[in-house]
Amino acid sequence: MKKKNIITLLSLGALIIAVFAVAVFKKPKLKDTQVSSAQSEPSSAAETSSVPSAEALPYESEPSKEEITDISINDSLFIGDSRTVGLMEYAGLADADFFCNVGMSVYNINKKPVSVPNVGKVTFTELINEKKYGKIYIMLGVNEVGYETKTTVSKYSELISLIMEKQPDATVFIEANLHVSKTRSDRDKAVNNAAIDKLNAELEKLADGKTIFYLDANTVFDDGTGNLSSDKTEDGTHLYAKYYAEWGRWIISQTSSLVGKD
Repeated sequence: MKKKNIITLLSLGALIIAVFAVAVFKKPKLKDTQVSSAQSEPSSAAETSSVPSAEALPYESEPSKEEITDISINDSLFIGDSRTVGLMEYAGLADADFFCNVGMSVYNINKKPVSVPNVGKVTFTELINEKKYGKIYIMLGVNEVGYETKTTVSKYSELISLIMEKQPDATVFIEANLHVSKTRSDRDKAVNNAAIDKLNAELEKLADGKTIFYLDANTVFDDGTGNLSSDKTEDGTHLYAKYYAEWGRWIISQTSSLVGKD
């Protein structure tokens, strides 16, 4: 009986060991499955994150950079008053330099230093002595319309001569002064569209169509009667921010058509 009991106990022990062994060998396979599942999640997440969100996609109505321009703007300098400040802030021309402030005119451009982004606080002469530009855009005149036109044009001509002396390889673009709204034009004896047109007509004569060009964006923003469209301005003088982006694209498009690819 004792021998049989020993055999029975050994059999039970062997059975227990066998069951335990089966459980142990199957458990790693379950762990492998869990690891595989866990590893597949980052792959799925990575694929999802590679898809741009709706905010990141360009609007279909907006032209792509390739459609806007065949030229680079990173060798450009924009000179001007408060309208050019608007271009600097809202037109998306971050690769260009801007020498501008609200009260700038051909009479004071050389008098005070200006903070130029990515350059520092410099005078105009310092800037054009230190950096070389391929394209230089000038929009001055609204702060000057109260002065005698002949004197203003003479000062403007002197400015262009200085630029050509310091930047002999640059192409200069004279930008027509934008009109003001009919409401402002009718009530302002100094800053009105008749005075702006008179000055613009004289400035256009300074262009030679070779190294100095004239750009007139009034064709873009006028209401059809020679006034700045009232729906494009709040104060009758400056564009709403969204129209500066349109203006920037127009400038690049016009530059491309006049001077071609860089």
